[in-house]
Amino acid sequence: MDSDSLFYLQNQFYLGNYKYLCDNPLPPKSDPSYLATVCYTARSHIALKNYSAALSLLGTDTSPPTRALTSLAKYLSATGDDKDTYLEELRDLTIEVEDGFEGDSEDGAGVGVVKVVAATAFFAEGEVEEALTTLGAGCKSRDIECVALIVHIYLSIARPDLAKKEYEAAKKWADDSLLIQMVEATIGLAVGSRTLQTAQYIYAEQVSAPGSSTNPAILTAKGISHILLGAYSEAENALNEALAIDPKYAEALAAKVTLAELRGKKNEVDEAVSRLQASHPDHILLKDLAEKESAFDSAASQFALSSEA
Repeated sequence: MDSDSLFYLQNQFYLGNYKYLCDNPLPPKSDPSYLATVCYTARSHIALKNYSAALSLLGTDTSPPTRALTSLAKYLSATGDDKDTYLEELRDLTIEVEDGFEGDSEDGAGVGVVKVVAATAFFAEGEVEEALTTLGAGCKSRDIECVALIVHIYLSIARPDLAKKEYEAAKKWADDSLLIQMVEATIGLAVGSRTLQTAQYIYAEQVSAPGSSTNPAILTAKGISHILLGAYSEAENALNEALAIDPKYAEALAAKVTLAELRGKKNEVDEAVSRLQASHPDHILLKDLAEKESAFDSAASQFALSSEA
């Protein structure tokens, strides 16, 4: 596989086109891009929650990136105390690679991957500070994937100011990176105002890029940007395109719930919620709805209708 092919795979990963990477054949083991391709493919399986497929692909390879991915897949599929075992493995790995390792590279199989993989597990465990420290937050990281995850974490804890600071620092040295554009678009969705239009432009441009017409992730992102801009018809078109490709795509189904609610279409809300429940019963939107319903019922129980007219 030549460098252009690996670059294309990398960009498809950044765009969330995980199914494409999972279906893409691996190059020969003698190919210089073999390890990086394995890492992107395994990460795609993990993103799709196909943990057994990721573990089968990674096998018994002993390179730090594949060991980190193996620990992440096992962590995400484990329960109880077993999770702690894999978190410790990741902690040990981040220390091991601090000064680099033999075969370290920036092509998708380097130190940055180990840090991102470890921080992903730490963040999932609720260890936000540990995740940010692992990624080098506030230290002007020169790894674009580390920056992207730092921004994601800051946005998730309602610190768009710090997210924008990380983005602005990275833009100085990674302005031509596709991932930095995705970071900019994500901040635009979170912050709103004038940055929303920029986000919509970025997603519209990527939808028209080679390979993106069959990528439900980027179509969903485009749909969400339209929702936030109040362009509901355009949002529905984009989300329907995403669901035509993958009828069970979680984020498109969740966005359809929001869109139907904003348009005041109760029947469509119920239908969208049912579809999301059928495919992804543990989705964060459903958990949030359940919590809100419980809080409402609890508050309502404090009041009783008077029998007096």
